[in-house]
Amino acid sequence: MRLDFSLVAVAVLSLSTVVQPSAQETRPGGADAGIERRIDALVERMTLEEKLGQMSQGGWAPDFDLKEAESGIIGSLTNADDPAAIAKIQAAARRSRLGIPILMTHNVIHGFRTLFPVPIGMAASFDPALVRETARWAGRESAAVGLHWTLAPMVDISRDPRWGRVVEGAGEDVFLGSMMAAAQVTGLREGGIIASLKHYVGYGAAEAGRDYNSTSIPPVELRDIYLPPFHAGIAAGGATIMAAFNALNGTPATANRWTLDQVLKREWGFDGFVISDWDSIIELMKHGVAGSRAEAAEKALMAGVDVDMAGELFRDELPALVKAGRVPMARIDDAVRRVLRVKFRLGLFDRPDPDPAAADAQLLTPAAREAARRAARETIVLLRNDGDLLPLAPKAKRIALVGGAAADPSDHMGSWGAAARQGDTVTTLAALQARASAGGYALTYARGCADDCTSTEGFDEAVQRASEADLVIAVLGEPWYMTAEGTSRTRLGLPNRQQELLERLVATGKPVVLVVFAGRPMALTWAAEHVPAILYAWAPGTEGGNGIADLLFGDASPSARLPMTMPRAVGQIPVYYDHLPTGRPATDDRYSSRYIDEENAPLYPFGYGLSYTRFAYSDVAITAPKPDREGVLEVAVTVANTGARAGKDVVQLYVRDLVASRSRPIRQLKAFDKVALAPGESRRVTLRVPIDRLGFHAEEGGYQVEPGRFEVYLGGDSRAPMVGGFELPTGVDYPGAPPVRLD
Repeated sequence: MRLDFSLVAVAVLSLSTVVQPSAQETRPGGADAGIERRIDALVERMTLEEKLGQMSQGGWAPDFDLKEAESGIIGSLTNADDPAAIAKIQAAARRSRLGIPILMTHNVIHGFRTLFPVPIGMAASFDPALVRETARWAGRESAAVGLHWTLAPMVDISRDPRWGRVVEGAGEDVFLGSMMAAAQVTGLREGGIIASLKHYVGYGAAEAGRDYNSTSIPPVELRDIYLPPFHAGIAAGGATIMAAFNALNGTPATANRWTLDQVLKREWGFDGFVISDWDSIIELMKHGVAGSRAEAAEKALMAGVDVDMAGELFRDELPALVKAGRVPMARIDDAVRRVLRVKFRLGLFDRPDPDPAAADAQLLTPAAREAARRAARETIVLLRNDGDLLPLAPKAKRIALVGGAAADPSDHMGSWGAAARQGDTVTTLAALQARASAGGYALTYARGCADDCTSTEGFDEAVQRASEADLVIAVLGEPWYMTAEGTSRTRLGLPNRQQELLERLVATGKPVVLVVFAGRPMALTWAAEHVPAILYAWAPGTEGGNGIADLLFGDASPSARLPMTMPRAVGQIPVYYDHLPTGRPATDDRYSSRYIDEENAPLYPFGYGLSYTRFAYSDVAITAPKPDREGVLEVAVTVANTGARAGKDVVQLYVRDLVASRSRPIRQLKAFDKVALAPGESRRVTLRVPIDRLGFHAEEGGYQVEPGRFEVYLGGDSRAPMVGGFELPTGVDYPGAPPVRLD
């Protein structure tokens, strides 16, 4: 399956259209009259206790008391993954006085039973159609066991790899992040569940990369960079929003009336519901903006939070606040209506619950495994390949595989594994052993050290195996538990003693292929100078070992690209490609914006990735947009595969606004297309950018496209050369766009 996502407006609009399953379901901003009448009738019958129940999410455990469901005091439940248990809970809820079904949810971050590469890896595919397909599989498996909702995707933009949760997002770029958000939401809906876009908003800009830390983001930057992926996800059918943990410009996100009520609900017309993050309402007391549990509940509710995750503050504190007149019943009813609206739109009141006995047959199917294997191949970035060391076949006869991660299923699975099982996972060791047994080469394996590599006890054996081999494959990187919530790092090299192990393997003089497992960009400066071939595998999922083997032996050519800039040193962070030019851009002059002890340039730039073949661009033609709402910038180029292998190129289009009322980034990604070409094949590719994607926000919040000169850059990464430009003439009333509109 392949869709053309080069045109933002068409792409997001098409995604929004696909997720409308029937005339009875509505998109945010519009209300179906029949559903609203049913909501009116139900709310009129509800007691305050039942209303607050709909506004409360509980956590499932094997000893869950079914009386909570029967009493109607719980609206949603998280972390249940057993289909029989889910069916019992749902049956109990339907026995309640009003028979309101419970929204069942889980952290389905990159798959349910079948795990796909972690989200940062999926973003590296630069393939929204693939992301949509894998999300659809995640939705199907989740729906099969009785889930309705996932607490994903995370659409936070982040430019700081010290933050451990970059593993859950799409990286640093607003355009790529918006496309990935829309694709994930669409795929999940097509699979049968709804999404919760998180973490709203600014969580990815945590100061010093330290999780839960405060963020300071000017309003213009917030609207131009951090808000658009949320808007794109809503346009694609995102039904719920999760408020973030962080304080934004001094106001905790959970109590931020401007972001939750003004922007989200009033400006965007969002009519789904907002849920807090885990315990984030009671944490308003630790933020210092609430002096009691009651005040915390009041502030969160009145700011725009509709559902309390895990904290039970709404159920405990709001009755007295309503009685005292501090919380109006109208606000309670608004929150309840939002929850019920989501449930009615999902059809929960009308459709039968899934048969738990049928669930297993729909999990980890051969088709899902094949999709996971293909996704692994498409998300692994080839960073270095000196002398065309890769692919291996038919070069190496004796291979030494080194590294505890090569045999560790958890490191392949990554964080947030949902219902996946280690025994389902194909490791790199298992995949290479299977190939060795099929003939063609001999494989030896030495652990060297565990995945965390705190001991050198196995180093001598690993070096001995390497010395006896023709080639070494070293599987190193971050253990799975180092890349998730609460995993901020100050050092971004290979953890613990891994660097020492790698240096000893290289010292054998044998060619070394480094396969890196990670949930973020790491500073691999030494490896980039001394290791001839590097594959950045992220956490590649259930079929990760097979995907890695497919690339190592040339069954496929790497085609992924970096969704985040890879730094040379932690001191460069935050490092990202679309920075402002400054008044003294970096030169050899001492008094310019540069470091005196390190290069300004990153180790590897955003959008970078190699292939086993070569691509050439020619015959670039630029058609300037007409100065009206239908105006579209078109850039056409002939892309040729000049190598001897089939491969895929990611053609990237960047634009720079040279002179504007505000300083503009040195370039911004505006379109891309992934093109598959056979050896010697060429194709004409046209990338399109609507004129209202060329603007930006003003201080007062308005969006504007300004006249002037624009430069166009085209190539294989963010260092793409300039290929021309165009002029938007003065004296024209250019069409603006509503804030962060992507449709």
